[in-house]
Amino acid sequence: MKIEHLTSFRMIAKTGSFTKAAQQLFVTQPTITNHIQTLERELGCSLLIRSNQHTRLTPEGEELAQRLDEFFQQMEDIRSIGKRRGTVAGDLVLAASSVMGTYFLPPILKSIAEKYHDINIHLHFGNSYRIAIWVQEGFIDIGFAPWVPGFPSICFHPARSEPCVIVAAASYFQQNRKQLEAGDFSKATFILREKGTKIHDMAMGWIRKYPGPMNARSPIIMCDMESVKHMLLCGAGVSILPLCCVAQELERGTMHTIPSTVPIPPMEYYVLHRRNEPFKPILSPLLTELEERYQITPTCDED
Repeated sequence: MKIEHLTSFRMIAKTGSFTKAAQQLFVTQPTITNHIQTLERELGCSLLIRSNQHTRLTPEGEELAQRLDEFFQQMEDIRSIGKRRGTVAGDLVLAASSVMGTYFLPPILKSIAEKYHDINIHLHFGNSYRIAIWVQEGFIDIGFAPWVPGFPSICFHPARSEPCVIVAAASYFQQNRKQLEAGDFSKATFILREKGTKIHDMAMGWIRKYPGPMNARSPIIMCDMESVKHMLLCGAGVSILPLCCVAQELERGTMHTIPSTVPIPPMEYYVLHRRNEPFKPILSPLLTELEERYQITPTCDED
């Protein structure tokens, strides 16, 4: 019997929904279903009754839910032993956009992992809107992403302004240097992140405003930053990316920047947290690292 199976059942008992349980545990609904089916086989009884409107517990499910509340409370008491000694322990649940999660947070998380052995770090990835939803609903404690409108209950504290550049593989640039340096993108295929990401919106805005010759074909869309970079390194085209994403490739000489007569706006990234809500003790190492390493000091009472 695995703890994640019990956790999935407990979350369904609390939310009354497989979908909501999957959202709060950051897993897919089929995963939740598999956990419940496995648990029911192991116990030899049905735990849930599903209908179109809601999910309810069987008598056996009611008994298990009550026992699990006691079990997880005991686990919390065990974890608090470290806190009573003055240390920090528990689950640090974060979410970040691909740029922030890949290029900004790793040094911070490495430091926390080395200093606090009783902290379990969980980093989830999503686009700005999804991360804002997670923060708003309390699924995560803090997020790192570009700003999105429509979330008055969330504070967006400035974290980083990252310049963006047009890039291509060095070999691709040399083969098309004359046209690219002249601002002629009529033969260049753009490779971009998917719709719903801020970097996609920014890049498409730049393309629409660009006055020079531009390839009529639609951009190639990739689902993550590493896929975009690999396509570029294969010589498939050009892209507009935050500088931090390609800094190593530019230093090695495997990628080359392309000049632009139209300014490329920077990407603005923020720390997302619930407005006027005290930070949990588990966040104190993260907040300390943000202040010491990047001079970022979000406060719980920001307006």
